[in-house]
Amino acid sequence: MFKFLGQSLLGFIFWLNNFIQDFGLTIIVFTLILKVVILPIEYLVFLEGEKMKRLRPKINEVLKKYKNDFQKQAEELTKIYQQENYNPFFTIFIQFLSLPIFIIIFLALDLLLKTSGLNLSFLGLIDLTQRNIFLVLAILVLQALSLFQLPQEQRKISLFFFGLISLVLFQLPALFSLYWLTNIILAFLERPLFIKFTRSSINKT
Repeated sequence: MFKFLGQSLLGFIFWLNNFIQDFGLTIIVFTLILKVVILPIEYLVFLEGEKMKRLRPKINEVLKKYKNDFQKQAEELTKIYQQENYNPFFTIFIQFLSLPIFIIIFLALDLLLKTSGLNLSFLGLIDLTQRNIFLVLAILVLQALSLFQLPQEQRKISLFFFGLISLVLFQLPALFSLYWLTNIILAFLERPLFIKFTRSSINKT
């Protein structure tokens, strides 16, 4: 199933490249299109994150007040979740919903690299079949900056995953680094849009 979907995305990449004639630019446009497709999922993740920001002080208060009574903790947290219409299981579900999509994308990129006879370069300057330290360093800088946008309690786990991803990208061809860098840049751009759209929706109501 994943392989079939990866091959389908590969076909889409080739179709885009017929117009763009540069695989680096094609990957950037490809990433932008996919970002638009999964935008509803990422907006849901953003909304759930904003709910958790509002709930965090109340949750911390309950955890502190009933630190020796786990049953009472669970009861009080359930009340808070019901009052705020927050479902932690739904949050976990939507956060992992995009994981299969990324697996399929990486399969498609891997198939692209294995296709012989292609000029996999970016503007004739970067060989996308080889590792590129500058792309990885750019990813590290942007990921470090993105940590400051996260709540304090999420930074440690995010730092772990960012470090893991960076280590993996150090070993992979620049094609993957270019995709990931584009994805991070788009994520930076989408967050202010989410905030503006949410505030606009609240003001209308």
